[in-house]
Amino acid sequence: MTGCSLGYDSEGPYPYSHVNSPNSTYQSSASSRNTPVPIPTPRTKPAVPGRQVVASGTSTVRVGRGDTVYAISRKYGVSVRSIINSNNLRPPYMLNSGQTLKIPAGSTYTVKRGDTVYGVSRANGVQMSELVKLNNLKSPYALNVGQKLNLPGRSASSARPTQVAIAPPPQITGKGFMWPIKGRVLSNFGPKQAGYHNDGINIAAPEGSNVYASESGVVVHADNKLAGYGNLVLIKHQNGWVTAYAHNDSLMVKKGDQVKRGDVIAKVGQTGRVTRPQLHFEMRKGSRAVNPVQYLKS
Repeated sequence: MTGCSLGYDSEGPYPYSHVNSPNSTYQSSASSRNTPVPIPTPRTKPAVPGRQVVASGTSTVRVGRGDTVYAISRKYGVSVRSIINSNNLRPPYMLNSGQTLKIPAGSTYTVKRGDTVYGVSRANGVQMSELVKLNNLKSPYALNVGQKLNLPGRSASSARPTQVAIAPPPQITGKGFMWPIKGRVLSNFGPKQAGYHNDGINIAAPEGSNVYASESGVVVHADNKLAGYGNLVLIKHQNGWVTAYAHNDSLMVKKGDQVKRGDVIAKVGQTGRVTRPQLHFEMRKGSRAVNPVQYLKS
């Protein structure tokens, strides 16, 4: 059984591959059996809403004792990355009590006939998970014509994608790969029912928990553009290794960042096609997926 190839800017990782149908797309099940199920192809495309122009400008807030970038992003309805970019913050993104932060301005979108939460999020360049949380939307996320949706603020730098040069990965620590989070394994690596194969492991953890870099490396992918995997981070390491971290709530790193073993790279979430907070974690040697449990150390 072979997993799908994972390139540094590729359309991977694929948490589940199908031995007999390598071109099919599959969804991980949240049932107790953790069995992947096929994702049906929609018969009609969802309505595409018009793009909302996000209001420019920023406001400022004063950091209180115990505040974190993540907590402030949730309080003011903006993305973690927009706060990091707007304030030129550097890892590990520690804040000082009394420090002043710029908070990018958000805007609103008026729901039109045929709009969906997914369509609005894509048309306005925001994450579906952020749109849902900011507006306190409940499943099944039905929208009403004329409804006002708040859109999270975005920094000017995050709104302008640029080509990023990827440097070679830094020296590994020699301590081995560490567990990216601690939690109960929901789905193990290996064959599943009906010929499916999990190319990694899925680990349960509370939403907002820290996700750590398993080894030192360079970030070669950090966004939510790959449908099904939510906020995804890929880290390239020395000796041909790549680690993948999917379904995150928010990302603390960007493409091109060099990270050290144990650095916080993301926050646990349930973005993508999962229904509970968890991390999908993969390890690949070249294009070959391996069982992470055989390589992970404390």
